[in-house]
Amino acid sequence: MKKRWRLIVHFFEKLSLKSRISFVFALSTFLLLSFTILISYISMSNILTNKLHTTFNSNLQQIRLSLENTVDDLNYVAQQIAFSDNISFKLNDYLHTAQSYDRVKVYEDIKNELNVITFSNPGVGLSLLYLEGQQEYLFYNHGVKDEFSLKNGPVLTEGYNMNTYGPHISMERYKNKYVMSIVRKLDVNYANDIYIYLESNLDLTNDLLEVDNVMNNAEYILLDDLNKVIYSENDNLPLKSTFNGDEKGYGKFNGFYWFEEKTKKGWSIIALIPISQYNKEMNQWGILMMYIAILFVFISLIVSLLLWKTLYKPLKEFRHEIKLMGNSNFHSEVVTTKIPEFVDLINRFREMRTQIVSLIKEIEQKERKRADLEVEKLKHQINPHFLMNTLDTAKWLAMSGERNELTQLLSSLNKLLYYNMGKLGILSNLEEELDSMKQYLVLQQIRYDFDYQTIINVPENVLQSPIPRFILQPLVENSIYHGLVDEGKITVTVNLEKDMIIIEVSDDGRGMSQEKMDEILHHNSFHQTQNGMGIGLNYVKRVMERTYGEFAEIEIQSEVNKGTTVRLLIPFIKGE
Repeated sequence: MKKRWRLIVHFFEKLSLKSRISFVFALSTFLLLSFTILISYISMSNILTNKLHTTFNSNLQQIRLSLENTVDDLNYVAQQIAFSDNISFKLNDYLHTAQSYDRVKVYEDIKNELNVITFSNPGVGLSLLYLEGQQEYLFYNHGVKDEFSLKNGPVLTEGYNMNTYGPHISMERYKNKYVMSIVRKLDVNYANDIYIYLESNLDLTNDLLEVDNVMNNAEYILLDDLNKVIYSENDNLPLKSTFNGDEKGYGKFNGFYWFEEKTKKGWSIIALIPISQYNKEMNQWGILMMYIAILFVFISLIVSLLLWKTLYKPLKEFRHEIKLMGNSNFHSEVVTTKIPEFVDLINRFREMRTQIVSLIKEIEQKERKRADLEVEKLKHQINPHFLMNTLDTAKWLAMSGERNELTQLLSSLNKLLYYNMGKLGILSNLEEELDSMKQYLVLQQIRYDFDYQTIINVPENVLQSPIPRFILQPLVENSIYHGLVDEGKITVTVNLEKDMIIIEVSDDGRGMSQEKMDEILHHNSFHQTQNGMGIGLNYVKRVMERTYGEFAEIEIQSEVNKGTTVRLLIPFIKGE
């Protein structure tokens, strides 16, 4: 043994470093796979056991539901008959009428009505009414055995004036199948010994207990609420014997695995599966899972080897190129590979890198423009002449005693200044912007007593949409000072088309030339007017460019001496 060990050590020492690493890697892989297979086998054994138990329990649950549905159907039909006033009245006539044609006619009417009820419920087999005092059954829909008894087999459930029996041999003539039955007493004031007898139409053995392929070799027993056997297919568990199960609902018993399914009413059904059949199912699943596991391990080894050979180097180079980009080197290209997927990935990565460079430059430019715009806004938001003229108007209104107009002027000025001093860079919404515009119009009407009409059409579903501050006031200010003379009409219209808000400010004043429109739309110089608040159309254009970029647009349509329409197209953002 020592000699063999020395030969192995000597052989290992002669191997190169690369061969040693490969050997250690192969040995580690083999040990890891062996351990994995062992763990997998243990896990699969538990999984298969749980799967078989789940399958058996599911099958047993279906049988239990079928039995309960059968009993419920019988109960439903019994209720239909018991609560039928028509049957009750006709039965009274039949019992208290002497033998005559009328009595036969009543008998046929009752039988036809009972047949209609049972025919509409195919789960019902034999049905009849039983007169206990006379030991006579009437209105039966099938032939009845001579040894008919009202109470057959064990009591499955007991209720008020109604009991469920079974399983027991059918009382229908020429049939020896196992059925369930219900006996219900009719609650009528003219007799106290009339009962409804109903049997199920299903063969308990052939239609319910032997229909599933998974449990073909199973044997079944039914227990009442005291764990007494009321139906048995196993010789070791005769009728009226006791079967004490387990809270787990499964276990072993005399060479069988048993599984129990309890009902809400106390009785239960138990399936007995031979241990040989159970182990056969387990072995079949185990062999199948073992083949799958071996195939999976074999495929995993091949795929791992291919991935190690074909992907390691490209991934390493790709990682190096990403690292270079992280160090602000956006131009180095070190990856070379012939794998189509990697070629596509690398090309997309380099396209993304190019876009990142462009976005960085674009963000730098936008930040510069934003800073310029904010400074410009601070400088030019309020024209000092506008403020002085407004306060001067307030002084004359106070001296002349026009308190209402003074109050309205100061209130509008206060609201306008409060709105104007909102935080920079924070969007307002369309409702607040419209209110600020209205306050500005109120100020202008009080100051100049202009005789012009203002029309505002805005749908409610866009009022909460966020927009930049002070993009409407410059439009109406231009209409007042550069459009209208002393009278006219200003119309503000807002529409929502698809995902764009369209704001139009129109007047019927002087209009403007094409050269003036081109200067407003395409010239970037800022010139503060001496009229109004001094925030011009150039501010509107620049703030829209800064906020929405290429997704917003400003348009001007004008004809000299006919009027001007300024149109803003901005993206619709649903507000709260």
